[in-house]
Amino acid sequence: MKKIIGILMCMLMCVTAGIATTIKTTDTNPTSFIHTHKSMVNFQPWTLLGVFDIGATGQTGANGNAGAEFDGTYLYSTRYASNLIHRYDKNGTLVEEFSIPGVSGLRDLAFDGTYMYGSAANNTIYKMDFTTKTLIGTIIGSFQCRAIAYDSNLDVFYCKNWGDPCWIVDRLGNIVGQFNLGTTLETYGLAYDAYTPGGPYLWVFDQGDGTDSIIYQWDLTAGTYTGFSYDVNQDVGSGVGIAGGLWMSPDYESGIPLIGGCVQDSSASGTDWLFVYGMYHTNLPPNIPSAPTGPDEGVIVTDYTFSAVTTDPEGQPVYYMFDWGDGTTSDWIGPVDSGKPANAIHQWVTAGIYTIKVKAKDIFFDESDWSPAHPITIVGPSLEISNITGGLFEIQAVIKNTGSGNAEQVIWSIRLIGGVFIGKNTSGTLTSIQSGKQSTVSSKLILGFGKTMISVSASCRDASAIKDLNGMILLFLIIIK
Repeated sequence: MKKIIGILMCMLMCVTAGIATTIKTTDTNPTSFIHTHKSMVNFQPWTLLGVFDIGATGQTGANGNAGAEFDGTYLYSTRYASNLIHRYDKNGTLVEEFSIPGVSGLRDLAFDGTYMYGSAANNTIYKMDFTTKTLIGTIIGSFQCRAIAYDSNLDVFYCKNWGDPCWIVDRLGNIVGQFNLGTTLETYGLAYDAYTPGGPYLWVFDQGDGTDSIIYQWDLTAGTYTGFSYDVNQDVGSGVGIAGGLWMSPDYESGIPLIGGCVQDSSASGTDWLFVYGMYHTNLPPNIPSAPTGPDEGVIVTDYTFSAVTTDPEGQPVYYMFDWGDGTTSDWIGPVDSGKPANAIHQWVTAGIYTIKVKAKDIFFDESDWSPAHPITIVGPSLEISNITGGLFEIQAVIKNTGSGNAEQVIWSIRLIGGVFIGKNTSGTLTSIQSGKQSTVSSKLILGFGKTMISVSASCRDASAIKDLNGMILLFLIIIK
């Protein structure tokens, strides 16, 4: 069944706080020149979800903020002409202002899930812990880094400074590749996008001729612009803001990927802004998977592998969840590419017939219905008591496992029912009796005189056995009838 939901893919733009009236409060390139840009093609208009005044008239009381990032809990802005960093909650409320010893002049920021990275528009990337407010290390190379994004799939950074090439930099500072963003002139912010269908993409925030706040979408696989761009100035501030930092995260709002950043307002009475965009699109859940494939029978406490596959109508990556039929399910497994199988391993602890089914969800959390079931018959051990024998002072018995599964922790006993004897009850535990194997158990020392009932029993998970025979005790001689 079609399931259409509005998915927000939005842009949050950031913090700009000025310094003194005699100091430039926006970071622009003095050599930039006029250019034109493509209009938005085949995209629905973006919806402005939120905007926060964090500049001269807002919470920080000053312009000059440029960099921006989100760490899953807090928003951040950096003051490009100082060492100041601002932390905000997701409502755009200032939480604190701080600095990190050894770091100043930060522009755009990037986050790898643990640490923040940024540069002062030079050849050094600072690796920082914003929780402890410490500099962890530096990455130095032959690049110039103003705009930065972290690629979580390749574990590399994209670095760019104004109209320079976009460098691909590894964690050692080596340039492992580069490409030119020909349409842009003065790039200030970059954001890596692993979430939008058809990606991965690189979002590029460009100042253009020094008066622009234009966002471009770059296809990292094709190495070209997608034809999509959006002018933030038509929605925010005085309309003459310039691009700052940029970020993208799936952790801002219920797992929905949002994109955000910072706009520096260049008007005489302007301020800086954090803002959020949402872009609505139609999403369909994955198709119902076929029945899982795997074995039809097995034994208890043994791992078995099952596989599932389906496709997503939009070609999005897919997660799978298996229902094992015993009251448990797997975690969500994935993501895997649409049309590619996923495997899961399970074992059953109790014999029986179980039905296994699976469902799928896409990266926007739309779920399919459950698949048809795959049955599996799980068998366990089967215990048998045989060869109960007497003799001098003791009784012996053989416990056999005639089933398909190993018998673990077998509790056994030999009891004399009736009469007065020494050594009437003996019990113990066998660690394991493998399938098709047997073990012999013996009673304690038995003494007495008279008739009795000899009862031998054994039990474990999923199996038990008992056997009774008549016997006669003649002092220390045990006779089995």
